[in-house]
Formats: sequence, structure tokens, C-alpha cells
Amino acid sequence: MQKATLIFTPRQWLIIASSFIVLALASGLMFNFSIFLKEIESAFEGSRSGVSFGYSIFMIVGSASAILMGKLSDRYGARTVVILGAVLNVIALGFASVMQSLWEFYLLIGVMMGLGRSAYSISTVAYIQRAFTYNRGLATGLAGSGSGLGISMIGPLAGYIISAHGWRSAYAVLGVVTLLLVIPAAIYLRPVKQEDTDGQPAPSNPKNGRETATLPEASKSMGEIMKRRPFWAVLGSHTCDCVCHSVIIVHLVPFAIESGIPKVIAATLMAAMGAGALVGRIAGGILADRVGGKWALFISLLSQTIPVPLLLLSPTLPMLYVIAVFVGLGMGGHGTMYPFVTREFYGPRRVGVLFGTFVTGASLGMASVSFTLGVVSLLMVWLYPSRRLLSESPAGASQTELAQSAG
Repeated sequence: MQKATLIFTPRQWLIIASSFIVLALASGLMFNFSIFLKEIESAFEGSRSGVSFGYSIFMIVGSASAILMGKLSDRYGARTVVILGAVLNVIALGFASVMQSLWEFYLLIGVMMGLGRSAYSISTVAYIQRAFTYNRGLATGLAGSGSGLGISMIGPLAGYIISAHGWRSAYAVLGVVTLLLVIPAAIYLRPVKQEDTDGQPAPSNPKNGRETATLPEASKSMGEIMKRRPFWAVLGSHTCDCVCHSVIIVHLVPFAIESGIPKVIAATLMAAMGAGALVGRIAGGILADRVGGKWALFISLLSQTIPVPLLLLSPTLPMLYVIAVFVGLGMGGHGTMYPFVTREFYGPRRVGVLFGTFVTGASLGMASVSFTLGVVSLLMVWLYPSRRLLSESPAGASQTELAQSAG
């Protein structure tokens, strides 16, 4: 019999540790693209935009395949899908170490690595939602914190190997690391059994207990689910949320540099954001276990939104650190909350395909928002006054007469 002081059973700690490793590798492999950029550009004499197109393929394939990977994990289990993704990545990284052309780079790093990334992240996060009932938010946050560790370790490792032995060796080593870490970790993501979720004392807060799906449409078809408001509310908040923190991620450091802050110091803002995200993942999970996913997500998004108007004030380094930390807190909470809310609203049976749908939908939503704003900007330019109108204005006439008299 388990002691009442246990937060998780030994089996559940093993699930968290295994998921931590898988998500660490998933994020580490995802965010190391820029480290290889100049090396690939020089090796194949390609343009910066041509090589960067490989990353666009990676992101598109990863996002577009999220629904498929979620559905596969619901049907065949996370272990099968994660091992499939690991095999894809090991093959891709192995062949990448000997590739001879840019199209091979697109296929191996763009397509195959994109599929592997989706297989890792979607199926593992969905598995946690099925494997835990008590303290599910905390479990999601602890496992998800591996993402930050993966970014902080895989990047420097790849950079060191590139400097010492070249980019081909770096790809080969990353393939070996994936083989040695991900596949053994995935073995422990076995199909969830009743005993995996038992053995813990029932918490006093019912929100932290063994809940059933809270929405009546949860047992119906995907078509019926997509007709209801909650589906579109989650998808809409996910899309807008991603737009909010993505803009800050991309532009905070350049904004700081343009404000006169030295480049080296400005770069530390990303470290502050990463630290905030790490805390936000775990704290958001604890909060969700106590107040429910809806309000925990609301607080997380509030923390990343409120500091943004501070950019309108005179920027100082302490203020930028405040913005970075709070945006990181919200971003970390975001990473924990969306799978949690999906499980809370729709139950464990189809959490993979639903979470994958929200991820794909958010990516498409961000692309749609970006495209729409681009079209609006084109229309605004079209409304600019024409050169003929400028020449016919009194100011234009004066300038013309002045030019003629000067001639």
C-alpha cells in the first residue's frame, strides 16, 4: 500500500522521467537548426533563404502531421509512435551526415525530422494525459520541463562537435544520442493500465481527482465535436496565444539592441524567458490541479499578455527582463495547459487526435493571421496617394516651379 505522502507512485515517476527524456530530445533537435545553418550554406553553396527553406519544411511537416500522430498514438499507443519517430530521426540524421545536396537536406531534415518531431511531442504529451488522473497537471509540467533542458544541452553539444569535428560528425552524434536515449525511454511508455493510475490517495480537491469527460459531445464523432463552441474556443485561444508570444520571441532581442543594449546582454533576455518558461510549466501544472485547466490557462495567458504594453514605454534593461520572464511564464503555462484542458474537456480516449488537431489548427491559424495582415498591408499601400495626385497638389506645383526656375 502506498504511503499517503507520495505525490506519484514509482511507476508514475518512471513515466515522467521517460517522457522528460523524449521531450528533451524533441525540443533539442527542433531548435538546433540555426547552429547548422551557415555550415549547410557553405557546404552546398546555397543561399540563406534556400537553406532556411528546409526549416520551413520541417515546421510545416511537423505541424501538418500532428493530427496523424495523435490519431496513431490513440490507436496504437505512445510507445509505438515514439519509437517510429525515433527510427525516422536516427535514419535521417545518419544519412544527413553523408548527404551531398540541398534536396537531400530538405528530405532528411525537413520531412523526416519534421515527422519525427511530431511523433515525439504529440504522442508523449497525450500519453501523460491518459496515464495520470491525480496531479496530472504537475506530471505534465514536470515532463514538459525536459523541453528546456533539451534546448540548453543539445545546442551547445552540436555547436562543440561542429567546431571540433565538422557538421557531418555532429549529425552522426545526434543520431547516436537519439538511438541511445529515446528508444529506451519510449519502452516505458507502455499502454496505460488501471494499476498505473491507482495507488495514490484521493486528493481533497475534486478537481484533482478522477474526473470524467466534462463535455457531452466528448463521446461523439470528431465532426460533432467540431460543431460545438468549446472546440473553436480552444483552437482560437491557442492560435492567438501563439501569435502573442511568437512576436515577442522573435523581436525582443532585436528591440533591445536597437534600444542601445549591448548584444551580449540583450541575448540573455532569451535565457530569462527560458527560465520563466521552465517555472511556468511546473507552476501552471500545479495550479491546474487546484483550480482546473480553464482558470490556470487564463492566468498563464494573462501573465504573458499584461507586460507587452511595457514595450511602449522607455525601454530599460530591468523592464525588458520583466517582460521576458513574464512572457516565459505564460509560454510555459501554455505548454502544460492545452493538453491538460483537452483531456479535461474530452476525456482520455481521443486526447491524442484532439490535441494534434489543436496544434495543427493553431499553426494554420497563425499562418492565416500572418497572411491576412500581409494582404491588409498591401491594400493599405494601394490606398496611398498616386504620384499624379502629388504633382497636382499646391505643394507639388511649388516644387515643380522651383525646379524649373532653378534650371
